[in-house]
Amino acid sequence: MKNFFAILGGMGTLTTTNFLVELNKKHNPKKDQDFFNYILFNHAEIPDRTAYILDHSTPSPLPALIEDIEKINLLQPDFIVMPCNTAHYFIDDLKEATSIPIIDMIKETVKAIPFPAHSKKKIGLAVTQGTLESQLYQLELLSKGYEVILPDLIQQNKINQLIYTFIKEQGIINLLLYEEILEDFKLMGSDVTLLGCTELSLANSHDPLKRFPVIDAEKILIDKTFQLAQELKVRDNKALINSDIV
Repeated sequence: MKNFFAILGGMGTLTTTNFLVELNKKHNPKKDQDFFNYILFNHAEIPDRTAYILDHSTPSPLPALIEDIEKINLLQPDFIVMPCNTAHYFIDDLKEATSIPIIDMIKETVKAIPFPAHSKKKIGLAVTQGTLESQLYQLELLSKGYEVILPDLIQQNKINQLIYTFIKEQGIINLLLYEEILEDFKLMGSDVTLLGCTELSLANSHDPLKRFPVIDAEKILIDKTFQLAQELKVRDNKALINSDIV
């Protein structure tokens, strides 16, 4: 297989599946061969990222992530995507372990915000406790001049409950709680809520109403993945044409 990318997933499996579903929705295929070439590492046993960030005495996800990167290195894809926001806590270590480009979900999300910092719009931040504590998004947003509204303790507990109690533990997408979280951010003064957790992106995918404006990090990563994968397709087609000519 040539001209393919790698997905480092399994954090968690439901959200990795949703990443693939949403990626495939962007296609308008005429045949099987119109889809992208990729490999998926659904490494479900990677230790919890938030648990480690909050308490370094718990098992670190990094050894498992590095092990996956080393296996990916052997296959030599053109690029790597990692549809887990919190796992980007380790992205510098992962980049050091490979020469293959890893798409930075955090940077791509902030880069894709559809309004400039000087617009004075306020961005609510809905993320895991680990992503919140590590300030992955806060630092990137503030460095670009955006105003950020962070969840208070009650709001974060609701976010944690949706991510862990409902989606991760029970596989239930509690849309009432999801919309309550977005409404809370609006009441706190947010103009838009950044969904910086793929479980929240999963809820957004299943939300039929979409009453509240969001910036969905997973969907932005999908857009970037689609763009790069399309470029690989074009490159592959050109190579086939050239080989026919020769």
